[in-house]
Order: sequence, then C-alpha cells, then structure tokens
Amino acid sequence: MTAEVALLNKQAVALAADSKATFGSGMSIKTYDSVDKLFQLSNRHPVGVMIYGNAEFMRVPWEVIIKEYREHHDTAHASIEEWGHAFFEFAGKFQNFTLRDSELAVFTKTASFLRAIEASALVSRSLEPLIADVEARRVHPALRDLSENEFLKNFPELLERYADLLQSRIGDRMNNDIRRQLPRLLHRLAIADIETVARSGIVIAGFGARETFPSLINLESDGVIAGRLAVTTRSESQITVDHPADVLPFAVRNVMISMVHGVDPSFLDYSLTVFRDLIRANGDRLINQFAKNQQEKSRLSAENAAMSDEFIGVFLDYLRDYIQDMHLGPFASTLQGMPPDEMAWLAESLVHLTSVKMRMSLGPEGVGGPVDTAVITKREGFKWVKRKAPIEALTGPGDGQGE
Repeated sequence: MTAEVALLNKQAVALAADSKATFGSGMSIKTYDSVDKLFQLSNRHPVGVMIYGNAEFMRVPWEVIIKEYREHHDTAHASIEEWGHAFFEFAGKFQNFTLRDSELAVFTKTASFLRAIEASALVSRSLEPLIADVEARRVHPALRDLSENEFLKNFPELLERYADLLQSRIGDRMNNDIRRQLPRLLHRLAIADIETVARSGIVIAGFGARETFPSLINLESDGVIAGRLAVTTRSESQITVDHPADVLPFAVRNVMISMVHGVDPSFLDYSLTVFRDLIRANGDRLINQFAKNQQEKSRLSAENAAMSDEFIGVFLDYLRDYIQDMHLGPFASTLQGMPPDEMAWLAESLVHLTSVKMRMSLGPEGVGGPVDTAVITKREGFKWVKRKAPIEALTGPGDGQGE
C-alpha cells in the first residue's frame, strides 16, 4: 500500500509520498522501507510525478520509465493533461510489448478472481452468477472494442492455463457448462474497469507551459492488452481564481479525508446505511400494523423505501453543507494563502498521520518509511524539500572505492 498527497494553491504544488512497499503474498511477503515513489518528471520544466499501486508497467519498473522519459523527452507541453497523455504514450511504446507480455498482464489482472471462480463453480455449478456480476461493472474505456473472439484468438494459452487451474481445484465438478462459460468470464474480467493488483496509478502535477496556476492529472493503467493501452483518467484538478486551492490524497486515503472533512468516510457510509435501514424498518412496522390488505401493504412499502432514500438524500445534503462550512472550507481557505514551505510541511504531516494510523491498526503496516516531499513552482521548478538518500549517494557495504 501507499499514502500520497498533493496540495495545490495558486503559488505552488506540494507532493508527499511514503517509502514503504510490500512484495509477494501469503507467507512470502517482503517489505522495504526505502522505495522511491516521488520523482522529478522533467529536468527543465516544473513537473513532478508520483506512482502508486503496481510498481511495474508490463514488467518494467515505473522508475526506469520515468527516468528514461526525463532524460530523453524534455519537450514542453501546454498543460499538465498533455504531459500525462504524452508520458503514457511514451510508456506504451517503451518496449515492443508482445502478446506474451499482454497475456501476463491479463493473467495478473484476472488471477485475483480465481477463488471467486472456484467458489462459483463449486456452489452454483455454473459461472453465470459471476459473469452477471462482472458484466454489471463498467467496461474500461480503452477496451470497449476488444471483442470476445479477438480476445480468445490472442490468448488461447491463457484459457488453457485457467482451465487447467480450475480443473486441479474442483476436479470432476469441472463440467462442460463451466468449460463453455470460462472464456466469456475471462473476457469480461479482462475488459472490466476494476481495481486489481495489476493496476498502476500515476499522478502528474505542476505547471504546463500555458498554465499560470498549477494543475494535476491522475491516471491509472492495467498495461497494454491486445495492442491497446489500457489507461484512463481518474481525477483532475485545475487551480483557478475561482478554485484557489485543492487537496488530493491517493492510494490509502481515509485518514487524510478524515483530517480534511472532519469525518471518516467509512463511518459516514455506515452511519447513513444504518440510519436509512432504521427509518425503513420503522415505516414497515407501521405498514404491517395498519395496512388493510396485501396490495396496500406492497404499495406503501414501495413508497416507504422511496421516502427513506429521499430523506437520507436530504440529510446528506445538510451534512455536506456542514462539512463544507466547518471543515473543508476553512481548510481550503488556509491552504489558499499558505507559502510553499508550509505546504510541504502539511503534505508530509498528512502522510505521517496515515502511517501512525496504520501502525495502530490490526494487520500489516502498508504505509511507512521516510516521507519524501517536494514543491513545484512556476519559476523555480521542481525542488526537493525532504528526500531520503538518492541512489547516487549510496556506496554500499564497502567504502565505495573499487579495487
């Protein structure tokens, strides 16, 4: 896991990222506390980049891609949005990615669903319930034109690999219906816009050549699948005179959102769900007590459900106004006039708070290590505020002198 944040006002961008990374799974987990996630994207232009999620793109480390881009592609772009698209165009052509590379990308994306596939096969003796669930999800915009026939034509070995894996897990319950449904399920999983361990997140922030104030673009990618660069824009921010400040957390976000909004988003969702269910249950109790017949009971139950949803919507509007007036508004007003060095301190503090929260929670500590911070201004460019020792400063276990 990762904790990263970007703070923007009309003067500057402050970026902060932790340094902890976990590799492997199950009993084979290795954790490092010195991984770089924040980089300077250009030697000449005021642009920085952060990475989260999968540290590799098609088995190539993002750090390698970023440094090659910085070394060989230093053309100015009018906006940060153009910087983002230009960077991913470079990444998509970084190597001559083969169908074998794409097959590995698809397998990484779909492998996390193997247990769900097994459970559906064992419980339902069919994959149709799982297919219906996946088909209800959003299709990745870049993969809409990838048909099932083209998918199966490009990745026949992937289908055989999954069929063999499923056969070894469920044995003689691997019937002909499941074999027939498996290709369709794999195709739907491959083109779905879903969060998996295969997905990488890229945050690019700074100043485009024609931008007076800073902006940010957050893109996520599943790699190159069947010749298609699977990348989509997740969020954007453009500072203007009417939108003078912004705070954007990435990856592990709840602690920072709680700090800025004054309420934990998980607690808010839970509270609203319980509140709605209590209203609905109370209405249903009265309906059961006073409804004259089943037809009237059905009609009133439907009205009660709609009314409770409407009531929660009105309550949420009031709650959003309160959050804006008492927490988010004052935070944004303070950030609006904050000097760059104070912005760097605040960004670092938000990441540290996330690290403390993770340490005091049950489960693995997915956030930690030194916090790298940088500030980007229009004229001074990308400047490190705090940075763990760069690789150029490391000499290894010896004295750094060759024999």
